[in-house]
Amino acid sequence: MDLGNLPELFVGFVSLLLLPTLGVLGLMRKRALPVLAWTLGLWALVGALALWRHETLGWSENRFLRTWVLGLVLGVAFLVIAHLRKHKKVAPWLKFALALLTVVAFVRSLFEFLGRYA
Repeated sequence: MDLGNLPELFVGFVSLLLLPTLGVLGLMRKRALPVLAWTLGLWALVGALALWRHETLGWSENRFLRTWVLGLVLGVAFLVIAHLRKHKKVAPWLKFALALLTVVAFVRSLFEFLGRYA
């Protein structure tokens, strides 16, 4: 592994774990919603600042922008889903579907991550 890829490797690994973990926490406990909201706000602020300063961790600005927007969309989706979880008829189905989707996405991302950096 080349140490020049370390920033990209770190960001990829944290992204692989952070958003799904926060999403699952948001589904399981009401107290995780503020953490998810603050993380989304921080993601938006840091990403906007990085784009404004043209410091994109060695990525092209287009790739950074796509990754940043994807994180924003996922974060907003997790917040909306966590809000929908309060409805008693929707909650069990939502929990099951999202847990399954999270596992599938994590496994897919893990294989992609390993294929890229292993």
